[in-house]
Amino acid sequence: MDIKKPVRGSSPVPDHIMQSFPGDPKHEIAVTWRTSTDVSEGYLTFQAVWGGPVRKVKAVSRIFKSDIDESYIHTAIANDLTPGTKYTYSVGTDEYNKGEYTFETEPEHCERFRFLVVADQQNDTPTCRPDYEPFRRAVQLALKRHPGCRFIFTIGDNVGDGQNEHQWNGYFHGLQGIAENIPLMMTTGNHDNRGWKTYDPGNRTGKFYLQHADFFDTQFALAYPRNGFEGYETENYSFDYGNVHFTVLGINEFEKVAQWAKDDLAASDKRWKIASFHFPLFAVQPEAVTGLYQGRIDLAVEEGGADLCFAGHEHSLARTFPMKNFEMFDKPSEGVVHYIMGNTGENVYCSNARKIWHPYFYPQEEKNCQYSIVDVTPDTLTITAYLDDGRLIDRLVIDKKNDRIDPPAPAPIYHKTKMAFKGELLEMPTRGTYAHNKEGQWFVPFGQVALGLGALSEKKPGQVKIGMYGKEATFTEGSDVAETPDGPLTLSAPVYRGDRGHLYMPLDDIMQFFDMQYVYAARNNILVFDYKDDWPVVPQP
Repeated sequence: MDIKKPVRGSSPVPDHIMQSFPGDPKHEIAVTWRTSTDVSEGYLTFQAVWGGPVRKVKAVSRIFKSDIDESYIHTAIANDLTPGTKYTYSVGTDEYNKGEYTFETEPEHCERFRFLVVADQQNDTPTCRPDYEPFRRAVQLALKRHPGCRFIFTIGDNVGDGQNEHQWNGYFHGLQGIAENIPLMMTTGNHDNRGWKTYDPGNRTGKFYLQHADFFDTQFALAYPRNGFEGYETENYSFDYGNVHFTVLGINEFEKVAQWAKDDLAASDKRWKIASFHFPLFAVQPEAVTGLYQGRIDLAVEEGGADLCFAGHEHSLARTFPMKNFEMFDKPSEGVVHYIMGNTGENVYCSNARKIWHPYFYPQEEKNCQYSIVDVTPDTLTITAYLDDGRLIDRLVIDKKNDRIDPPAPAPIYHKTKMAFKGELLEMPTRGTYAHNKEGQWFVPFGQVALGLGALSEKKPGQVKIGMYGKEATFTEGSDVAETPDGPLTLSAPVYRGDRGHLYMPLDDIMQFFDMQYVYAARNNILVFDYKDDWPVVPQP
């Protein structure tokens, strides 16, 4: 194929060099690299630093046709390695070779170790030659400040547009000198599935999303364990390191991901279990959906026995109480702590907010990078979050032996049933107004809920008209029929006047009419409403 090579295009000399765990980190390491089609094979050559035989492993070489280039992706797996040993290595052919770099196997009986966590490092500056300089700087600082990290764990949106190779060229440009010497274990995010049909400077057109992260799957198909569910193995995989089991969840086919994750976590007998899923199941974005609309992956990680679930996507830092079926608890044995990472790419989001399930939240609206260091021992898991300027912004200790979390944060338990939308308490419009349960049926003053969301809530004597998400209904005191533009809506019970004189209507009918869902957290005595997407705010004409 006659191709005019792009900026940072492939050449006969290996680049995009990355190491990862394809299986047991005590005995195996994978190294992946790229060359132009001039070089159709390659080798991994390695030797223990203390000496011994020089070994050579032939790579599996696969053609990779991207939007701008055609190249070979080579992956070689070194196995039968000695635990706790550092090796030097090089990759390529006799004519075109790169090295020396190092990799190190997991020690025997590894009960104490640390790793680095980053998220949302995507970058598009400059557009067709992204340098990933913020990400590079943050990782270099993190590894220097916190020596001994065994690998880098990403939580998705590794690149800005995963279907455009300009992005991957920039990503590995930023990782030069890093990914060659420390394993990179990636979770995929929505940007890894995304691309542009034309990716010219100032003229990106035809944005699209795929049901597979095709470029990711092709490049890293042999870099990670192939133990995910069929058709999505590269985006979903799991691995063990020391006394921790890691379950990495992709963002496609939520229901299949949930079932696989539940089974994968449950099958592990490791002391600690950590999941990663790019979309927060307990979000901080005001409009973001929860696990109710994500295949109930929250239930999957709970039933699988996860201790911790990392997320990203929202570019702000937050963590939850131990969660189980939307109920908030105090002890780590009672649920899963969801840890939402900030961004590692100077990618500012505004208007994120703390929700009921977050004992800690940091908005990260400064143009900086955030990373976390995780220290694992037999009895404790400590997550310490930093900004790239060195500021410590959070520290969380999950103490399995004593079944406690530090800093202590008792989950709220409300005297009367409160209401929240996507986790945000509706305090002002519902002050002194609570949900009622009558013989097992919930009734709510939904006119006040709509008012608190910025939706239409138009009151007349004995009536309230509610409009949101493109639908309207008028509810009348004492009537079990609501009027809509499409005709009457029969309710399961009459509307009545309740707390502070507000009109109460049957919750199940409201949810069905507006295409919403709700969950009742019995332990905390709170109803949480949710909608699959978008804002309920009425626009100003």
